[in-house]
Amino acid sequence: MIPFFLLDDAEEKQLIKPDVKNWLGEVKDAVYETEDVLDEIGYEAQRSKFEGYSQTSMDHVWNFLSSKLNLLSKKEKETAEKLKKIFEKLERAVRHKGDLRPIEGIAGGKPLTEKKGPLPDEFHVYGRDADKEAVMELLKLDRENGPKVVAIPIVGLGGVGKTTLAQIVYNDRRVEQMFQLKAWVWVAEQFDVSRVIEDMLKEVNAKIFANKEADELLKEALKGKKVFLVLDNVCSIEYNEWHELLLSLQDVEKGSKIIVTTHSEHVAKAIETAIPPHPVDGITDEECWLLFANHAFGGINSTAESHLEELGREIVSKCKGLPLAARTLGGVFHSKTDYKEWEMIAKRRMWSLSNENIPPALKLSYYHLPSDEKRCSSYCAIIPKGSTFRKDQLIMLWMAEGFLGNEDMEYRGNEYFDDLVWRSLFQQSRDDPSSFIMHDLINDLAQYVSGEFCFKVGEFGSSKAPKKTRHFSHQLKDYNHVLKIFEDIHEVPPLRTFVSMSDESKFHIDLDEKVLHDLLPMLNRLRVLSLSRQYWELYTLEKIVWITPLLDSIGNLKHLRYLDLSAMNMTRLPEKVSALYSLQTIILRGCRHLMVLPTNMSNLINLQHLIIEGTCLREMPSQMRKLIMLQKLTDFFLGKQSGSNLKELGKLVNLRGTLSIWDLQNTLSVQDALEADLKSKKHLEKLRFSWDGRTGDSQRGRVILEKLEPHSNVKSLVICGYGGRLFPDWVGDSAFSNLATLTLNQCKNCTSLPPLGQLSSLKQLCVMSLDRIVAVGSEFYGRCPSMKKPLLLSKNSDEEGGGAFPLLKELWIQDCPNLTNALPILPSLSTLGIENCPLLVVSIPRNPIFTTMKLNGNSRYMFIKKSSPGLVSLKGDFLLKGMEQIGGISTFLQAIEVEKCDSLKCLNLELFPNLRSLEIKRCANLESLCADEECLVNFTSLASLKIIQCPNLVYFPELRAPELRKLQLLECINLESFPKHMH
Repeated sequence: MIPFFLLDDAEEKQLIKPDVKNWLGEVKDAVYETEDVLDEIGYEAQRSKFEGYSQTSMDHVWNFLSSKLNLLSKKEKETAEKLKKIFEKLERAVRHKGDLRPIEGIAGGKPLTEKKGPLPDEFHVYGRDADKEAVMELLKLDRENGPKVVAIPIVGLGGVGKTTLAQIVYNDRRVEQMFQLKAWVWVAEQFDVSRVIEDMLKEVNAKIFANKEADELLKEALKGKKVFLVLDNVCSIEYNEWHELLLSLQDVEKGSKIIVTTHSEHVAKAIETAIPPHPVDGITDEECWLLFANHAFGGINSTAESHLEELGREIVSKCKGLPLAARTLGGVFHSKTDYKEWEMIAKRRMWSLSNENIPPALKLSYYHLPSDEKRCSSYCAIIPKGSTFRKDQLIMLWMAEGFLGNEDMEYRGNEYFDDLVWRSLFQQSRDDPSSFIMHDLINDLAQYVSGEFCFKVGEFGSSKAPKKTRHFSHQLKDYNHVLKIFEDIHEVPPLRTFVSMSDESKFHIDLDEKVLHDLLPMLNRLRVLSLSRQYWELYTLEKIVWITPLLDSIGNLKHLRYLDLSAMNMTRLPEKVSALYSLQTIILRGCRHLMVLPTNMSNLINLQHLIIEGTCLREMPSQMRKLIMLQKLTDFFLGKQSGSNLKELGKLVNLRGTLSIWDLQNTLSVQDALEADLKSKKHLEKLRFSWDGRTGDSQRGRVILEKLEPHSNVKSLVICGYGGRLFPDWVGDSAFSNLATLTLNQCKNCTSLPPLGQLSSLKQLCVMSLDRIVAVGSEFYGRCPSMKKPLLLSKNSDEEGGGAFPLLKELWIQDCPNLTNALPILPSLSTLGIENCPLLVVSIPRNPIFTTMKLNGNSRYMFIKKSSPGLVSLKGDFLLKGMEQIGGISTFLQAIEVEKCDSLKCLNLELFPNLRSLEIKRCANLESLCADEECLVNFTSLASLKIIQCPNLVYFPELRAPELRKLQLLECINLESFPKHMH
């Protein structure tokens, strides 16, 4: 075997010497082949357990090995020859190790187990204030004879912070005031106009119609609107492509802007319209040091490590002003306090060499990863640039590839992932905190160190897979390209990974058939297979392909550990899947036609994740209790007469995360509910209990729910269709101190609410379709001393205090037709939604803290929302004649939209002195905007006023609005005149 020190030295030298990189590739190729053979032996041992062999497992494995050694057939002879070649390859590698040797100091690195302080502030931006204000000034430019749409190129080196600059501009509150619509589109390495247009449609939530072209839909969605668009990471573009995109924007309002981030001066020249490019240079050494120190010292004042500062500043100067390099390098030095260790890193050979356009600081960050994390990091080369990914998703892939060992895989995966976030190799997405992204240069680094073993198609570059490819992903867009790739891929050695990441629905039909008919039988070494679709595609396909009969070949994939068929069209998962004994993860999310799982699914004793949400399953296979390694089971369906019963859950002691139990009316006995033993499952955080809503034996339903009491760690609970008259005692018990979200839905027999006031951590409460609830009584507040007195919203209630629901931020009450009494005072409430509760009294305190309020039902609808810091808006169809009664709300409203409100005759603008934007559409009976024709309305902040299709509007008040920039009156046919003075 190869000594570990040789691999350690090779890991460093491969970053600077191509011949060492080739040597390391040969070694890895031999290791892959060895693992495949050992995995096949392990599979045969598992198969012997389930297929009734009379001989013992060891006997069967020995016979399997003997067949290899004795060369009993041509197939066995080929296998033995392969084993022989593997060992010869390894021996040859040792002989040709060249100058590889033990290296000074600690090879690689170790996980950051002793992290100092909180995670560094990823969203704090250093050194870009002046750049931000410069770009903001460019956004304001609107030359009288200039074009409708003006492009602003932001140009700079990779890693210098172009995207970050665009993001802080995009999220600036001033942009909300300047533009009506904004959209962010990440552009692939090869500019594709149709892809950009489709992404823009998604960003602006435009309705999709199959009989219209995307560019026409975009024109309609943006027509007459002032638009702000960011095209991020444009690597190449020709003038004709740019002109084609501008044609789709020809109907926008003048003053619209497009920011384009690029490293290419050619791109900047191709798109230049009226504004010269804004160059982004590196930040100063001082700013680089502050960014580095934030990550190296974990947010702690760097003076605590003052003995390292001088050397640290010397190291930071090597970053050449690149924020990405400084941030990533800070992760390398995190929790290192030994001066000699810092000095050794500062003298590394990598600083003097840079190739493949990857800064030395990034290569250094990879080298200092622990060896296991290097595999995890380099594997991420299969992720397309610009794509986001979820933590649990990536950990499941690592697990399937064997990067996390055989024990505590989930824990180890979380540790590795968090470490890579600490080191800034992964960054949290600004748009979705639950998703992550890799910078393009980090992606390039992963591709460089993974070499020929990871290959993705769909980006700019070769479409021919290297011979050593093991991990393959694609984002295919062109049909002819699809066929060519799959013809070429037949020549590739056995793949371990085949992942479809395409979001182009029109190519899935033929791709699925091609893959399933021709390709899968050849890829019998796969460990990961993902053919999943995006959910939105389900409703855009013109032709449905039923792939159930095509999946039979999947039974030959004996190495398979990860199977994702999300949103595929199939009625059953083939029985042959139950013979894939190595499977760890099955994802069938959104398979809306799926009705049957394999009968012998209990054979999959290594299964840890079964994700079946969004399916049409009606029962679970029998003997689910045997799947004792299950950690994630999203749904459990109770059949009427067959399948696993509720007590099978009792043996699944490792369940965690989310679990929904459906059709509880089919529970065979109360004892089954007790034996499900949910109370012992302390890692379950989200639970849903669902009945069919029929109100039969209410007492039996209550007892079943009582026995389903979960562990007090649960954070979210939904009870739907429950038929009992009262809730069991545990619902609302103060022991559930972690419960933050609670939904009670379609519990039509219930006559009173549980004591929810005792839930000290409750932040969101939804009460829906509780027909028999008439009043909120004292039982709602429970036995807490501070909650004994129900506190109601009334004229004089502002002065009263209380401790009910101290953290409740959102309260939604829907379809409770008999609920009459007033609502309690809720000190932290920011969102109130009431729909179809005609008898419910709704009063507003004098000093409301609502940021969102919605009233809907019987021609009454109001929606108040705090859409961004400091900006509060009112939108809807509502009765305004009593608006004076809402107290402080009218004074802090900054944006109002009113549409289709036939009851509205007069909107008294004097009530809204802080308005910034007012838009009134299609209010047929609106006559005036002021109660008194002689009034003078003062608006110090009003910037936009639109009144459209209000045929009965006859009077327009005199306005004092010095900030008014946009006044639009359309189809107000009876408007007699404007006021004499507009200030």
